[in-house]
Order: sequence, then C-alpha cells, then structure tokens
Amino acid sequence: MEWTLSLPAGFRPEYALAYHGRDRLSVSERVEGRIIAKTLLIDGTGHLLEIDLAHSDNSVEPRADIRIDTDALSSDAVERIVSRMLGLGSDPVGFEALVAPRADGARIVGSRSGLRIPLTADIWDAVCWAVIGQQINLTFAAALRRAMIERAGVRHAASGLYAHPDPFRVAALEMEDLTALRFSRSKASYLIGVAGLIVEGQLSLDALAAGSAVEAEAALVAVRGIGTWTARYILLRGFGFPDMAPIGDSGLATALQRLHGLAERPDIKAQEASMLAFAPHRSLATTHLWASLVDG
Repeated sequence: MEWTLSLPAGFRPEYALAYHGRDRLSVSERVEGRIIAKTLLIDGTGHLLEIDLAHSDNSVEPRADIRIDTDALSSDAVERIVSRMLGLGSDPVGFEALVAPRADGARIVGSRSGLRIPLTADIWDAVCWAVIGQQINLTFAAALRRAMIERAGVRHAASGLYAHPDPFRVAALEMEDLTALRFSRSKASYLIGVAGLIVEGQLSLDALAAGSAVEAEAALVAVRGIGTWTARYILLRGFGFPDMAPIGDSGLATALQRLHGLAERPDIKAQEASMLAFAPHRSLATTHLWASLVDG
C-alpha cells in the first residue's frame, strides 16, 4: 500500500529523522536521507514500513509519503503508527505559548520552534529500550537491543532488517539467551519478567494508555526492575503522555543547571520544582532541555 499523510504546518522533520536514526547500526529501523524504514511484526511476519519525509517541510502542503508491503493492517492503523513515530500528538504551539512570557523563554526554545516528540512505533518497544538502557550508556544499550532483536525478532528478507520481537517472543526466552548476549542477569530477568506479565494479562499497556499518567506510572513502578526514571521515560517516549519529567535523569539535571546558571546540578527536589513550572507540557520541556545539551 502507498498513500500520502498530510502533516501540520511548520512540521520539523529533522527531529523524527534524528530520533529514529540515533542507532546507525540498528537492525530494526534505519534512516537514509529523509526516509525512515521500520520493520513491523504483523501476525508473526516482518513487514517493512517506509516513511518518506522528502516533502515534509513544504511550507504549503507538508506531507509524508507512506509505503508498507502488506495490506494486513488498515491504512488507519498504519497512520496511527506513523503519527506516533513523527510525534504528531505533541502540542508545540501550546508549549511555546506557555514559555513565551518567561524571561528565559527564548533560550528554552532556542532554534527548535515546532519541535515534537517522536515516539517508538509501539509502547512495548519503549519498554524494552528503557529496561535495557538502565544504568548503562546509550552505545551499550543500543548494542544490547540489537542483539536481543536479532535473537528473538523476525527477519524481513527483502530489507535485511528485523521486526522487533513482541512480548510473547521475549517472554519465551531463557535467561541464558540474554546473558550470552552480554545482558546482566538482573537486566535479563527484568526484561523477560515484564514481558511475562504482559503475556499473562497482568500488565496491559493498552489499558494503561487509555487511562491517566498517574495510574500508568503506579502500575509500571510496581513491576520488578522498573523504577521512577524508567517508568517516566516509558510514559514519555512510549505512551506519549504530555506532562512527564524523568526526574533524576542526568541529562535533565545538567540542562536545568545550565538554564538557571547554577553552580551545581539541582537535586531531585529542585528538579521537581523547576519542571513543575512547565506543566502541563513537561514532556516537551524535557525534550527541549535534552536537545539544548546537543545544541550547546
């Protein structure tokens, strides 16, 4: 199937391209030029979704050209995935209006006006990223994720990419399957454990997505191996809740220190107080603050 999705005026494609291309060695998604390719697991088979953003910054009619090599999903279902991956659920206008009266408003937004928060293709993908990425750097986390996907995912022959394994495939793994891939025993246990809860129906990501962020956070932190930072990262990048701040995040603390000109990084209490001023747009505020570290 091929069709065109209209995009909001002022859409900034570079943020989606950067997010989905952050692991240049990824085996489940890749970015080439302005095309995002993502392999999806549909009825046990890997299928290739391509999002072409060549015309996405057209000032008159911004659009994404979509291609997928199956008709097993409706166009509406595919558009929901694309909308997640491009961050179309974000409210940059509302956030920028909130910070505009602040003396530091221009510094908070910088040259990033229109920034949206790209999400993972589905919530489970974000759960895996967050659990795998706990207490290790991004490079090692990406390497572990690649290894897990190659071990448990489904290969798409034409592209060579793998579809990210669903919770059933991860729950079926043995601890040794992951420790052989350089996972610590605790990390392997946490990942297989949360997959098992989903398979057994004790944790429903869809049900949590339909409820409140408070309820979703409480359900996630009740899971062994998921603390507050991990839960809030999942709520931000997986669920797309608009008012999440992963307090305790090292990058967020550094960005707040720079923003406020502090001699030291703010502690947990000070981070909470600073981020509260951005409610109900703390997710976008977090994303801008993270981006400010890259911008310098």
